[in-house]
Order: sequence, then C-alpha cells, then structure tokens
Amino acid sequence: MSYQVLARKWRPRTFEDMVGQEHVLQALVHALEHQRLHHAYLFTGTRGVGKTTIGRLLARCLNCETGITPNPCGECDSCKEILEGRFVDLIEIDAASRTGVDDMRELTDNVQYAPSRGRFKVYLIDEVHMLTNQSFNAFLKTLEEPPEHVKFLLATTDPQKLPVTVLSRCLQFNLKRMTPEHIVGHLKHVLTEETIPFEEPALWLLARAADGSMRDALSLTDQAIAFGNENLSASDVSNMLGTIDQRDIERIVSTLVERDGPGLLAEISRISEFAPDYGVILADLLSLFHRVTMEQVVPGSADNALGDAAQVQALARKLSAEDAQLFYQTALIGRKDLAVTPDARMGFEMTMLRMLAFRPGADRREPPAVTSGNTENTGRAEPEPDPGPVSPPVAEHPQPEPPPVAPSPQPEPEPAPAPAPEPAAEAMPEPPVMDTPPWEDEPEPPYYDEVAPEPMVAQEPVSEPEPRSPQPVETPEAVIEPDPEPEAVAPAEPVNPDGFVWERDYRQLEITGMPGNLASYSAMAMDGQTVVLTLDEGHARLLNARHEEKIVAALRSYFGDATQLKIEQGIPGPHTPAAFEERQRVARQKAAEAAIRQDPVVQSIVERFEGRVVEESIRPAETGRR
Repeated sequence: MSYQVLARKWRPRTFEDMVGQEHVLQALVHALEHQRLHHAYLFTGTRGVGKTTIGRLLARCLNCETGITPNPCGECDSCKEILEGRFVDLIEIDAASRTGVDDMRELTDNVQYAPSRGRFKVYLIDEVHMLTNQSFNAFLKTLEEPPEHVKFLLATTDPQKLPVTVLSRCLQFNLKRMTPEHIVGHLKHVLTEETIPFEEPALWLLARAADGSMRDALSLTDQAIAFGNENLSASDVSNMLGTIDQRDIERIVSTLVERDGPGLLAEISRISEFAPDYGVILADLLSLFHRVTMEQVVPGSADNALGDAAQVQALARKLSAEDAQLFYQTALIGRKDLAVTPDARMGFEMTMLRMLAFRPGADRREPPAVTSGNTENTGRAEPEPDPGPVSPPVAEHPQPEPPPVAPSPQPEPEPAPAPAPEPAAEAMPEPPVMDTPPWEDEPEPPYYDEVAPEPMVAQEPVSEPEPRSPQPVETPEAVIEPDPEPEAVAPAEPVNPDGFVWERDYRQLEITGMPGNLASYSAMAMDGQTVVLTLDEGHARLLNARHEEKIVAALRSYFGDATQLKIEQGIPGPHTPAAFEERQRVARQKAAEAAIRQDPVVQSIVERFEGRVVEESIRPAETGRR
C-alpha cells in the first residue's frame, strides 16, 4: 500500500478532531442542531488552518443519511463518498484555475437542477478571491437567492479582495492561526499514534517554522522524519530547517548579560558554521526580549509558546528592565539593517556588539570602548565631575581659549590663588596683572578667565590690548546672581497678624484653575473673619458659585474654618497678586538686561565688533517661585 502523507492521513473527520478553531465550530454546531442554516458561508484565514476541511465536514453534516446533524455517522454511503472525494453532489471548484465569466455562467446554469444523491447540492469554491469582477457580477444574483437545495461554501486567504457585495451575502468565519501550543499538542498525538520517537524541543522548532499552519507543520514533520531516519531530534530538525536551537539563543543572551565579549564572538562564530538565517535569529531574540519584558512588568505572564517559560522567568530576574528594552530596540533596528549590510554575518555581529557596548551603566560613561574589560572604566570616570558644570576638557587643558568658562568661575573663587578671592575691588588692579608676562599663570585671574587670556592672544595681532571698560567690571555679580529679589515695590501691609500679605503670599493658598486666576486679579481686605475681595466688572462676570466655593475652601484651609468670603465689584488697584508678579517680572527683566549690558565680555564685543545688544532676546533666570 502506498504511503499517505501525514497532512492527508490526519485530516479531521469530525468537528471534535479540529484543533484551534473552537469559535467557528461552536457557531456551526449550534446552527446544525437548530436547523438555522444559511445558504452561503465564507471561511477566511491563512493557509493550512482548515478552511477546506471545515467545508467538507459541513457537507457531510448536511448530507448524512441520518439527517442534518453536527455528528455525521461516517458509515452511510454519503459520508463514505464524501470522505473518498467522489460524492456527486459535492462540487469542489478551484477558483484560481476557473476565473472566467463562462465558467461562472456554467455554474449558475447547473444550480437550478436538483441534487442527484444527497439532500443538498454543495458548491465548495476554494480561493474565491481569484475570480474576476465579471465572474463576481455573474454570480451575485445566484449567491443572494439560490434554490433551497443549494449551499455555497466559499474559502479564501485574502478576503480584502472580495467585493463587499459578496461579503454582504455570506456568513463570514475567520479562522485563527494555530498557536505553537496547539501545533505541538497535535504533533505529539500524531507521532505517538505513528510510534515515531521524538524530542519535545524538535516539536517546538517545527511549530515555530509552521508559522500558524497545521498543514505546514505536518508536512515539515514528514520531512523531519525522513531526515532523521524515523527519529525526531532537535539537532536534526535544526539542521533541516537551517535554524539554530533555542539553547543557542539562550547562550547568546547569557554572554550579553555577563558582558562577555569574547564569549559572544565565539558563539557567533560557532553558529555561523551552520549558515543560519541571521534575520530569523534576530526575530528569535526579539521574541525572547518581548516575553522577558512581559514577565518583568507583569510577573507570571510569560507564556510557554516556545517551551521555554522557565528560562524566560530566570532571565527576567537576571536582566534589568533597561537592558531588556535596549536589547529589544537594538535587535529591531539591526534586523532592518541586515538588508543593506554587505554581509549578513557582519550586520548581525554589529547588532550584538551594539547591545554589549551601549548597555547603560556607570561604567559606560567614557566613549572609548577599546579595552577588553568593560568593568574597569569606573576608575577613570570619576574625575569628570570635578570641574563642576564645566566640561572635562576645559578643566584638563586650561591653555585653549576659555571664553565658555565665563559663567562657571563663580563657584571657584575659593580654590583659586590669593588674588582671586578679592571681590570686585581687585578687578581694578587687573591691568598690572596683564603687565606680568608669564603666560603659564593660568590660575592668576580665575574671576576673569575669559578676559585674562585675551591680552596674550592679542599681543601679536593688531587688536587693542585692553579696551575693556574699567568701571562696569564691578557688576559681574549681577550676571552670576541672576535672581535678585526685586523688592523695589514694597508689598502692602499684612492683612492678618501672621504677616500674610495678599499680593505677595497669594500662591500659598494654592488656588488653581479659573478660581485662582480670578483671585489673582483681586484686591483683598480682612474685616474680622470676613475676607473681602474686590474684583473689577470684567472679571466679576466670569465668577460663578463653583469658583467661589473653591476660593472659600482655600481661604478656610489657611485662615480657619470660620473664614467667610465677600466679593465686591470695584477697582482693585495696584495691590493684586497679578500686578505684584508683573512688577517682579519687569524688575527681573531689567536686572537681566542691565547685567548683560554691563558685562565686560559683552562690552568688549560691542566695542570691537560694533555690535549691539538685542534686549528682546534676554530672559531672566527662573527663580523657581512658580
């Protein structure tokens, strides 16, 4: 007897034998039990998920001699003939080869004739999306109102290509892709019945390679049985598929976790002997890091889709969440880059080395990664914070032009030599400092680092040696201290004995939103336990009961529960929080503009280059008051 391939031998004979399509079978079983039968069914899904099989099973259920039932007997002539593919009233049509309008007209002409043997004449049209528009148009009327003895079963892998007029005339069932768990479970059953020895990791490899198709999984199993000489081992299946074992993936990730560069390159060199598809390896890594992240964020959520749930849980405890995200993004980008790299292995190696080189951590602060031991970088990374806000190169090499160091010398007047700690009074004798020729006197004027080197650069060129303004030098304090408290505008007297000043201390009440905006444009007075707010007419029109409640709640939380609120319309005057803050802002802006204008560097630039200060571009430093 000739050998029958597993995909045909193990084709389901009943609805109970179907795997992974319970949502479709439930609807069909209930419809058959209650005789609620539609005249047209459309089954969609990827290849090998059971569309044609369900169509044949449904034809058996409709034409079984015992009656319309979800459990056909399998013993009557109709059931046997359908199983053997010779039932005259089951017309299977391959739409991919019969796309013409003439073929469809022939079908519609024969529809009117009664079935020869069975209860229904069943038309099973596979790959129905291949029909032309003319064929669909010739078929529409018959599909909408066929004779009572006719049932149409349509199957397609691409329902988007079907006209909506066809979709609206059918009951549509979307068949799901098979999960690896479903495929592995079915393969175990098949191989056990076939008495073929197998290793479970080999089944997971086959399930992944099948990509959701049970027919592909059975076909690959047939090939693997022949490849392994009636034995299914993980190594044989891996060699047959041209992939690497899941354990190889785990070893690669282990080298990344341990920061083992030589070990990583050794693993890549070893797996390259099998000529694998590096895109598939990166896809496996993406899947692994995805499941690791899921386990980290939601413990216990790691599935056993690849049979390695225990390994995923262990890796989730060992790998930080930051590293997992970095590895995932790097693998994702590296997979795209494989298409443009000169060599696939080179692209894969660069992706792995990126994961290793750019892992976050304190030991990765130094750019050079040439050293073999990555963990030794911590010792040299510590001198960097010494210069404070200044960049390390400026601190190590004072000879280069230090104009950018101007804002930072303020924290360093104490460690500087004796002449520096003098405040602005020492700035006047600065010309004698320039008379001293030693150019290596770098710490000499730390307060004017940017000004002192200028004479030595300007000694050779024609630029003026010392055109700096003499007197305004005293004002650098305004630059270094950009937040002078502009108390030029004295606040009003306290409105309560605790020293609370409405315009100054309004923010302490923490009134937010529209109520806070309205309160900021009001003047306040206290009459015993009553707070009187004066609003102008324009703002008073925006006030409502809800806003007033929020203001009262804020006042009572500060002044006590006995506080009452009275709001009047009038002229609030200048003592409102909004007016006070505006005066403060204007004062800060003027102080910032004055500090910029009086800065010696700015003055020298204006004098030498005939520049001008654009005051609109000056912004005071934030004081953190808001």
